[in-house]
Amino acid sequence: MGEITLRIRVPDGMELLFEREVKALVKAFEGGKRRPRVTIDDVFGIVKSEKSAKELRLEAYEELFG
Repeated sequence: MGEITLRIRVPDGMELLFEREVKALVKAFEGGKRRPRVTIDDVFGIVKSEKSAKELRLEAYEELFG
C-alpha cells in the first residue's frame, strides 16, 4: 500500500479533531474495497424464476442506481 503525507493548516487546538476525521475517511475508503459475500450467481436457482441471472442482475442494478 502506498503512503501519502498531508500538510493541512488548521485553527489552533483543532489538530486532533482534523487528524481523527482524516483517519475516519481513510478507513471508509479501505472498507469500500470489500466485495459482497453472496452474488446473484450464487443464489441463482434457489428461487424459481423464469428470468435468467443476467435479467435479474439488470433489474437489481436498475433498482439500486435508477
